[in-house]
Amino acid sequence: MNKEKTGANSRGRYFRGVGARRESAPLRIMKAARKVFAEHSFKAATTRMIARQADVDHPLIHYYFGSKEKLSEAVTAEIYEEFNKANLSWLEGLERMKPRDGFSLYLDRLLDYNMEHPEPLQLILVNMVQAGSLEEIPGYRYIIMHIDRTRKTLEEKLPLKGSSSEIEMFIHCLNNLIIQFFGARSLQAQVMRLDPQNPEYRNRVKDALMLLFLPWLERLISTDKNP
Repeated sequence: MNKEKTGANSRGRYFRGVGARRESAPLRIMKAARKVFAEHSFKAATTRMIARQADVDHPLIHYYFGSKEKLSEAVTAEIYEEFNKANLSWLEGLERMKPRDGFSLYLDRLLDYNMEHPEPLQLILVNMVQAGSLEEIPGYRYIIMHIDRTRKTLEEKLPLKGSSSEIEMFIHCLNNLIIQFFGARSLQAQVMRLDPQNPEYRNRVKDALMLLFLPWLERLISTDKNP
């Protein structure tokens, strides 16, 4: 039997309003969960918040996903796949460019993506102070998986000469600054007396990242074997 009933007798139970029927209930729940988990830590977020945001009856969340933990796992897994696919596209063509030009283009692509899709980094940041370990937040292990996958991709795409541990630290430091600048974009922009939606904020962040990380990247790519 189809889980998603659309008959007249069940319409009020499963959907609220004609407009809400344009998307399936699981899809609306996933979209709502991304928003709620980006605004509230996993411990503070509730399935009732998500149900209200999705405009579905609360029991549907447990019907489709089983629990808040399993829903969080599904959301973070989806974000992980989206980010890794995007990261592959950001790296396209960089191997043929000089380090400065390639890193600049990579940052343009990465920062534009995060300006348009802020929720993944907000979700990571809002849980950082709440989690004593990765196991406490369902799906949080995908952060480690993302760093490892990014390192392997960079080693495949670029002529990096550093050790795997140094490349991993480079990615970890870069990711953490980007999480801070875009996971808490509104606050960071206010501290800098800038509009978080204004391109000036994005450009200021890029300039800082270029200044801090380009020399490190050039050292990782350098073919000079002398210390």
